[in-house]
Amino acid sequence: MDIRKIPLEKVKPSPMNPRKTIDEGSLQELADNIAKQGLLQPITVRPVEYYDMLDEDTNEIATIPTSYEIVCGERRYRALLILKEKEDALNIERVAAHRKKSDNYQTIASIVREMTDDEAFEAMITENLQRKDVDPIEESFAFVKLMEKGKSLEDIAVRFGKSIRFVQDRIKLNTLNTRVDGGG
Repeated sequence: MDIRKIPLEKVKPSPMNPRKTIDEGSLQELADNIAKQGLLQPITVRPVEYYDMLDEDTNEIATIPTSYEIVCGERRYRALLILKEKEDALNIERVAAHRKKSDNYQTIASIVREMTDDEAFEAMITENLQRKDVDPIEESFAFVKLMEKGKSLEDIAVRFGKSIRFVQDRIKLNTLNTRVDGGG
């Protein structure tokens, strides 16, 4: 497994991520923990933008990723952004005082994987549904999206270790939510 340090400005959250709610208090706790212990687990990203560059040694075109989308680890990414913001403010003071800048939080340890949209979405759902504090509405949304992509109730139940009945009930919850929101 290849772990790379990628500049934070080249990493972006995925609009496909089914997790929409992140508690700000727990995010600050995570940032504090990373400041004390470092980032203990890399995030997983996929390249989404590239540029072609001529390799002068081989005279061949090399395709280089220029932007990455988060597949797993958005909370860790956001916590690191909190630390980067503080570090950037301190660096302004350090430069003014002719002192060396700090770069502890300018990059993030990342596992880079080539993935299709469908593969990335399934990985996001799997990551999010393995949490203890899964929001039932987000879980419902994820199950519906998987069904829209051709997965059966049985496939979903087996994949996430749930009963078929549980999956059916969550999908019904999405239907009720759509009616309340006025979407159906």
